[in-house]
Amino acid sequence: MKSDVDIGTEERNWLAQHLSGDKQAFAKLMQAYRKPVYSYLLRCGLDKNSRDDLFQDIFFKIHKSAKSYKKSNRLSPWIFTIAINTVRNHIRDQKPAQNHLSLYIDEVVELQLVDQSPTPEKITQSQHMIQWLQQAMLNLPQAQCDALNLTIIKGMKLTDAAKILNLPLSTIKTHVRRARQNLILSYKISNNDTISSRSIS
Repeated sequence: MKSDVDIGTEERNWLAQHLSGDKQAFAKLMQAYRKPVYSYLLRCGLDKNSRDDLFQDIFFKIHKSAKSYKKSNRLSPWIFTIAINTVRNHIRDQKPAQNHLSLYIDEVVELQLVDQSPTPEKITQSQHMIQWLQQAMLNLPQAQCDALNLTIIKGMKLTDAAKILNLPLSTIKTHVRRARQNLILSYKISNNDTISSRSIS
């Protein structure tokens, strides 16, 4: 079994091998990153056609930009830099822009969307919660959306998100913290409004 060091060294050579004519190298890269990249596109709330188009576009850009990759750097942040820029450009080109981000927030955010044995009422509540969350994300500053979205991707670390977004680590931490605080505040306000409406009726 290969160690993490061996795997990291191997994948840093894939693009160089690809450029030298190794037909298997790019296939290995795609096999390793197709799931993380597609997972990122799913979390961006894109429709299936957009996801499929952007997925192909991202890997085509990886192929075109292969010469710019430096083996001294980790491959994952380099790939996700291309991915997030591609998605940003796509969202910016939409008229009007639709930035529906499906977000699964951890316990730090204090919102529970999943239950091991949900009742019909809890299922309905969760559906309303997800709809609210999608709208609430639209009201966040784009920088906070990007930071929070990247950091919930499986395996994505704050340090990697900082490199991808070209921001200091402290700034990423601030964006994530403020995004979570804003969502919690928005949820409390929304919940209080709902309770008040029920009381009046």
